[in-house]
Amino acid sequence: MEYNEIEKLLTRYLEGKSTLEEEAFLKEYFSQPGLPDDQSEMKELFCYLAVAKVDSAPLYDVTSELNALIENESKKESASRFRVVYAWAGSAAAVLVISFGLFQFLNKPEAVVKDTYKDPKLAYLETKQALMMISRVMNHNTAKLKYLAKVDESFEQAQKIAKIDKIVNSVKNSEK
Repeated sequence: MEYNEIEKLLTRYLEGKSTLEEEAFLKEYFSQPGLPDDQSEMKELFCYLAVAKVDSAPLYDVTSELNALIENESKKESASRFRVVYAWAGSAAAVLVISFGLFQFLNKPEAVVKDTYKDPKLAYLETKQALMMISRVMNHNTAKLKYLAKVDESFEQAQKIAKIDKIVNSVKNSEK
């Protein structure tokens, strides 16, 4: 390639308008020995860029790490979506259960009290007889409680004896 064409390619390269093929050609051209003196600066620039590119290359594969991070984030995002769905489903189920319970509670039939006797006098006599029977049973069972009064009297006597014992003990202690 002629000197003028190389200069045009250099100008396009420095302006940022060159293609990748043109840049590759320039890198190859400036890596050759025996270039003109006025192009030695450009040769140093291209040599420096080739060395800097090798030095700045990462020692590990960034692409695989980025892909792993993207996959982890997508898994977290899908898991958080399912949590929201489960929360809504649980809330809806709770509302349905509570609503059903309230419906059953509020719509239960009321207990209807029916008269067993059509004649009020007969009902009165039956009630009186039932209450008399309860009264007899209670009187019979409370008759046995009369003996508790005697137990109370014996406790009072025991308390009097305890007072006398205290006085005697205090007199004995004062004599010593």
